Amino acid sequence: MMQFDPALFVTRMVIQSHSRTVYDELFHSGLNIVRGENASGKSTILNFLFYGLGGDLSEWSDAARRCTRVIVEAELSGKPVTLSREVSQSPRQPMDVFGGPYELARKAPLSEWQRYPYQRSQSRESFSQMLFRLLDLPEVRTETSGNVTIHQVLRLLYADQLSPIDELFRYEPFDSALLRDAVGRLLCGAYDGSLYENELKLRECDKELNVVSGELRSLFSVLGQTGVSLTRSWIDAERARILNEQNKNQKEIEEVEAKLFQAPDMDQVSRSAYGKAYKEVQHYQEKLTAVRTQRDANALEIVDSDRFIASLEEKLTALGDTSLVAEAIGNTQFRFCPSCDAQLNESHDVKSCHLCKSPFDPDRSKRRIAAQINEIVLQVRQSRLLQAERIKRLENLDRQLTELEGLWRTASARLRELSRLPSSEAQEHLRLLQRQAGYLDRQLEDLEQRAKIVDLLNALSMRKEDLSAEIGRLRMAISTARASQQSRFEFAKREISQEVLGLLHDDLLREEAFEISKHVEFDFAANRVKVDEQSYFSASSRAYLKTSFAAGFLFAATKDKMFRHPRFCMIDIVEDKGMEPDRTRNLQLQLAKRCENATSRHQLIFATSMIAPELEDNGFTVGRFSTRQHHTLQFSDVQK
Repeated sequence: MMQFDPALFVTRMVIQSHSRTVYDELFHSGLNIVRGENASGKSTILNFLFYGLGGDLSEWSDAARRCTRVIVEAELSGKPVTLSREVSQSPRQPMDVFGGPYELARKAPLSEWQRYPYQRSQSRESFSQMLFRLLDLPEVRTETSGNVTIHQVLRLLYADQLSPIDELFRYEPFDSALLRDAVGRLLCGAYDGSLYENELKLRECDKELNVVSGELRSLFSVLGQTGVSLTRSWIDAERARILNEQNKNQKEIEEVEAKLFQAPDMDQVSRSAYGKAYKEVQHYQEKLTAVRTQRDANALEIVDSDRFIASLEEKLTALGDTSLVAEAIGNTQFRFCPSCDAQLNESHDVKSCHLCKSPFDPDRSKRRIAAQINEIVLQVRQSRLLQAERIKRLENLDRQLTELEGLWRTASARLRELSRLPSSEAQEHLRLLQRQAGYLDRQLEDLEQRAKIVDLLNALSMRKEDLSAEIGRLRMAISTARASQQSRFEFAKREISQEVLGLLHDDLLREEAFEISKHVEFDFAANRVKVDEQSYFSASSRAYLKTSFAAGFLFAATKDKMFRHPRFCMIDIVEDKGMEPDRTRNLQLQLAKRCENATSRHQLIFATSMIAPELEDNGFTVGRFSTRQHHTLQFSDVQK
């Protein structure tokens, strides 16, 4: 049977009470039935599954509160993992993750486990991010509700007993309609992360364009008062003129000094000032050299780290492709020994390696890939944090360089002035020439400031053009993506509706509206489902409708690979609200029939106290039939 990704399958769940295991059962693809008497702990098992997979749960039954840890072995889009969480009445508990099945996990040292918090931070990713990555689900962010978590996704995949029977999502106080809509669109395959990113970029570009336009208006206002058209060509011509005058002035100063200074010795005061100025220049030169060295080394580290991060990201992409290639190729066979080139015997046990004869484990490479992906993602996150620190350090070093260069120029100018002083009183003509030199220096400095303004003006103008072009591109991309996503969303809703209609039509003759129904409409944001514009039915029919929606969503995803539904569903209401035995058993048979006819892998888990006799089979059931004397959770002191 083929598999559409994302795909989530629970293969085993273990519940512990301190050192004692009180529940340990295997699950399988397709239909899984947890059965037992009322109040025997069936709902507790489904709640533990919800919690073990990342749901946030803090209210537990009395029996569940006696447990200390839940461990779920699962496949996340073909990657085997073991998830472990401490049972607590405090919300938002972290998750421990092992890249492999439970049997290896329970023997592995703690160093091979990784702990992920419930909520992401700047330095650590959450377990929702990790699970989304292994499932190949995009991260969804909404402007008002923040990041969508695995808890929010599971709320739509789990129809539990305690939530209102007419709501699609598992009940949660202070729920957000926008968040529900985002989750629904994500699972329908109608969410593209680039749309949200482009919307953020568009807002940022609009803000930046307003700032750039304001700065340009201010600059044009100031430049308009100067009466001079500042251009790069005018700046270059003016600089050449001033430099030419400086050269002439310097030559004339040298000629006058040559005539005035017959004796080159300076007086003691001038010599002391000159020595002090020389040491100051030397001091700033040494500091400039040291800071430039640090800056260059830091810049090289940034370039090297960028390449390292890029190589890690390439590895992540390659690991995803490796999983597909390994699955397609299977067990590689050699015709000749890679060591001695001798021809190998073609007959061998297909269950062992063709070369070394070790037992062949098809899941070994998947476990290694899952572990490597998580390890590389952590490396990328840590490298990016270090890179951010290097960039801040580079900015600080650039500021230091700018300050030191200014101090060095000031000290150098002072040294030049002192080096030109004669040992005797200078003549008036030399003073005029030196003042002229100072005036030219100030003119040149003023020109450099104007050059910076011209460069800023040109840069802002170019940035404005780039922003305008980027805004146009983003608006076009957003418009196209919205139209495409809406088209996909409407198509997915029609597919889900057809599956739900099929289950309604196969119901026993109990609800006339179901018998003649033609349209099923649902709204994730409103958290409601209607049949031919009608939403008020008997309590048992509403339970039937909610079950049909949850299952119909699943079965639609088994037929269309464009869904991002993880092909996983849990239902705990197949017999709620007064559902008579015949009706609930008929519903169970309809669910079983659709599971058997599905063409892609999936997992449907439901709990019942009235299992249809035809389904009392190991191929459908999970564990034993629990009773009030023998609950699902087996503690040392058996309940009476």
